Amino acid sequence: MTRNELKKLINECVAELKLEKAIRNIIKESLKPVKTEKQPSLEAKMEELADAVKSANKDAKVTLDDNKRYNVCDCSPHHFNINPITDDNFTVTHFKNNADRTRKLNLTFEDLKKFVTDTLKEKKADFGQQKWDKCVTNSEDKEGKKDLDKPQETDEKVEDAVEKKDDLPTAPMKSVEKIKKQIDHSVKGEKVDYKYPKQKDKKLVVKPSVFKGRGKQKNK
Repeated sequence: MTRNELKKLINECVAELKLEKAIRNIIKESLKPVKTEKQPSLEAKMEELADAVKSANKDAKVTLDDNKRYNVCDCSPHHFNINPITDDNFTVTHFKNNADRTRKLNLTFEDLKKFVTDTLKEKKADFGQQKWDKCVTNSEDKEGKKDLDKPQETDEKVEDAVEKKDDLPTAPMKSVEKIKKQIDHSVKGEKVDYKYPKQKDKKLVVKPSVFKGRGKQKNK
């Protein structure tokens, strides 16, 4: 064996050792345990929601119905129906006094918990009560009752437009002497004297209708 052949053989052996070492490192890295964070289950999240609901309303509780939906009940006048789409995607429908309905879509668990607890804590009246309170407020006399028997204040333009000063709101009310019909009041311009024509023929005649269409005439 010559010197060059020996050198070539040594280089091949070194290359094989390096390759074998690299393969061993790759295998070791692939065999390392993969660390994953364990997410809480849906049941655990609902238990956490139940604890949060209790802090807002001590009588409230979270129950599971036959449709696999969770309900926050016993917190009158509120009621929540929760539909879990995934473990971290929820659709919630909120009822208040069985009248107002609010629906939230695609909520995360944290958003769901915040919405439920904030709604239980608020003291705002429902939609019907708000409209009733507004109606009562608008019906109140804010300017004070006016004495309509006394002369009322008028604008100068109104006084100039009225021909008879006795007709102004500031003038005292007149006593009614005689009730007149509309026809008895004077009208500007010439009054047309019209007389209704007298009917000479007092016999009422009804002409039969003539059917001009095709086919037989229908009896009326």
